[in-house]
Amino acid sequence: MDLSTKYLGLSLKNPIVVASCGLTKNIDQIKKCEDANAGAVVMKSLFEEQIREMNSGLDETAAMHTEAMDYIRAELDMQLGPRDYLETISQAKKSVSIPVIASVNCFTAKWWTSYAKQIESAGADALELNIYVMPYNFEMSGYNIETNYIEILQAVKAQVEIPVALKLSPYFTSFGNLAEKLDKQGADGLVLFNRFIQPEINTNTLTSSTKASFDDPIGYSHALRWIALLSGKLKLDIAASGNIRNADHLVKQLLVGAQVVQVASILYKDGLGVIKKMADGLNDWMQAKQFKAIEDFRGKLNQQNDPKSESYIRAQYIKTFTGIE
Repeated sequence: MDLSTKYLGLSLKNPIVVASCGLTKNIDQIKKCEDANAGAVVMKSLFEEQIREMNSGLDETAAMHTEAMDYIRAELDMQLGPRDYLETISQAKKSVSIPVIASVNCFTAKWWTSYAKQIESAGADALELNIYVMPYNFEMSGYNIETNYIEILQAVKAQVEIPVALKLSPYFTSFGNLAEKLDKQGADGLVLFNRFIQPEINTNTLTSSTKASFDDPIGYSHALRWIALLSGKLKLDIAASGNIRNADHLVKQLLVGAQVVQVASILYKDGLGVIKKMADGLNDWMQAKQFKAIEDFRGKLNQQNDPKSESYIRAQYIKTFTGIE
């Protein structure tokens, strides 16, 4: 079976990508991902605060960024700065044959006009913009927030020729409309969806804290729905992300139109060997269904191709689907 695929114009031996996380922050770990049969890696994010050399405001950062908790826990003792990040890209490209995608976690446009170019010059095959603006400012409208995303994309695309993808949350008034705008502005891909740390309350100590979200079935379903709705309608590629844990999850995301899936939390839980298990499971499923290549079935069950496409549109229980009043 041919498990190869294309993502952001890059050739991958299979559609399993190690997402931006602590498992992709240095050369040795990126090599281990390649040895484990990953199709590509997204490097651990470089944060906007690191470029701005901000050493304070970590509480605010945690409220804004999906990877902030990992950043605080794992890297306070080894501040991975922009110069080190560029060197890691350069060395990774010399050490592995799979695509290496850089990642930046940002919320404003002005810091990336020059740094994105440096990432490209260091040899990154593509760039993932991990963007989330927490709408805690009640004076900021939905239009203002969406405009921020578009401005970041425009600023980066003006500086680089490598493909640029945006990692997004589903929390927009009209997500399909925003996706179309980003497509028209030249985004090469979307990663659906971002994972978030969540607030927690300790009723004994009367204190608040944050906790990571490693098991998010709702996020997985959000991705399945929106990839099914968007695939085939946009020019850009779509990567599925969030609670993808096995070959069955992989197959489902490909069936609704994903080019690749990104995995991280299951690798922390069960190790990098999961990648091979997922690839083998995909191969076995394709053989059983007599599909010779991924393109033979990709998008087969998206809204455009699925005769029961209402399942992607309806969000509330109705008698037709559930058989109950």
